[in-house]
Amino acid sequence: MNIKAFLLITLFFFAVSSTVYSEPIDPSLPDKTVTGLNSDERLFLADNSSGIPTVTGDRDEKAQKDYSFSMGENWRGVFNPGSDIFPRYIANPLRPMTSLSRITLSDSNILGAGDDRYVFRLGGRYGFLRIHPTGESSRGFQFDLEVAFLGVFDIDNSLDNIGWDGLYGALFSWGNGRGLAIKFGTKHDSSHVGDEYAESTGRKRINYTREEVLLGVSLTGFNYWRIYGEGAYAYDLRNKDLQERWRVEGGIEFQDAERWWDGSAGYYAALDVTSYEENNWQADVTIQAGLVLPVKKRFRTYRLGLEYHNGRPLIGEFFQIKEKYFAIGLWMDL
Repeated sequence: MNIKAFLLITLFFFAVSSTVYSEPIDPSLPDKTVTGLNSDERLFLADNSSGIPTVTGDRDEKAQKDYSFSMGENWRGVFNPGSDIFPRYIANPLRPMTSLSRITLSDSNILGAGDDRYVFRLGGRYGFLRIHPTGESSRGFQFDLEVAFLGVFDIDNSLDNIGWDGLYGALFSWGNGRGLAIKFGTKHDSSHVGDEYAESTGRKRINYTREEVLLGVSLTGFNYWRIYGEGAYAYDLRNKDLQERWRVEGGIEFQDAERWWDGSAGYYAALDVTSYEENNWQADVTIQAGLVLPVKKRFRTYRLGLEYHNGRPLIGEFFQIKEKYFAIGLWMDL
């Protein structure tokens, strides 16, 4: 798949997910504009056009049909829930998201590439369906889809594209509503050498592609802290001479997202460590910290901060080398 085709697919995914998300209403707060609905139904009903969560008249029935439906006396299903059962890994540089960051490398062995680069990501996670006990919308099961474009562009060489990865996957998650969550899924990473970079250096693609199954566990506690761990096994490798099957990942996060301005801003810090068998289990360390700006009505999160990375490059085609960089960026979960 070429870069234009993957960008079109990612843009379509981004447009659809941005359009269909509702603006959930907090079920703990009274809402006089929505009557005759229980908390689970009110949670997913909103009017996107005005920014004010109101549903009235004949639109109540339509909204219920669009978002929430009964699955018997004790269970409900919700399309487009607008939030996650299994939280995203904040500092994982390969997770699907939308972002723009400028990185400066202090150590890199990518032949012919400059030390100043832009990293551009476009995509994210789309919550498709949640099934939960009646009256407990934060507990239950969820099916998510993920897709993203990840590209690295060389500032020192006319913004030539050094390389890009196409990322996508599907996740099934469960959460107990009290901080414990488990996910099982599949992840695809197809890596490519940029056309301009290949022309100027003669670098050929090694066909780095991974298809893997994964299992992850997340535990949130002590108000602002979270730890997580994940293991993955690649069942399809396109370069079996160079690639290996196993990957492990873990991390710890601190986030106080509602510290300032009546809950509109806060701060965070996150550490992610990933290790691949194909890199002899060397630790790829990423640290990120800064300001977090949650947009509650749309369950979107914006982060402005600094990042440090020490490990394999972001582009899989260059996985055999190691680099170190500092970055400033804007990261968005949409």
